[in-house]
Amino acid sequence: MAIAGEHLQIYRTYESGDLEAAIRLAKTYLRRHKDDGRGWELLGLIQYARGRFAVSVSALERAALIVPLRPAARVCLGYGYAKIGRKALSRDVLASLIEDESLSSSLLLQVGVGLDAVDAPRLAMAACRRASASDPLAPQPYYDMGYYASRCGYPPRVTESLAKKALSLDPQNATYRMGLASLLMRLHRREDAYAQAQQLDEAQIESVTCRCCLERIAELFESVSDYRRALLCRQRLLALELNGSDSDCL
Repeated sequence: MAIAGEHLQIYRTYESGDLEAAIRLAKTYLRRHKDDGRGWELLGLIQYARGRFAVSVSALERAALIVPLRPAARVCLGYGYAKIGRKALSRDVLASLIEDESLSSSLLLQVGVGLDAVDAPRLAMAACRRASASDPLAPQPYYDMGYYASRCGYPPRVTESLAKKALSLDPQNATYRMGLASLLMRLHRREDAYAQAQQLDEAQIESVTCRCCLERIAELFESVSDYRRALLCRQRLLALELNGSDSDCL
């Protein structure tokens, strides 16, 4: 089988979620092609997905000595450095990607998440600005930028404006609406918060993954005797608690 075909087989196995089979294929391939940078790059991606972060970093570093890493692998390397405690190096790798024109909007958002995780929210905002510039109609960059603006200490009106921009681009997005309502609650603007929250239906509430937003909105619904939606929020909170899942809020 040609090298490109073997790469494709490994990648498809990795994409299918069968990580153990993918790792076996990658290792078998690299025993025969030790100087193939793309093979080491694939191994690094697979090991990261398996939670083997130190091994992933080693594989990606070896790949980088042979070939230029592709954008997704460079993001993965930045994440990997953070996972093994090398935060300064993680920040440097991820920050270097902000002005890289080869990165898609979605990858730039991942860069932002990684930079925020290593306590660099201003750089995360810069990544979001680049993402919004490359795709002005995408709502997520604006919403993420609002979160990072709050982390940077910007006035609440900045976060509110960015959240409203995201919501204007995706009015049915429950996370954006609940995040905005939660922010308004914290600003003691209960009527404005309820004006946003009362537009949420049952399916939308069940799609939210931010516990702190759900908690605040449940309290808001209870304060105005909207007990049906308050109960939906409490039930969703319980489900998230049982699943151990959560996401950041504004």
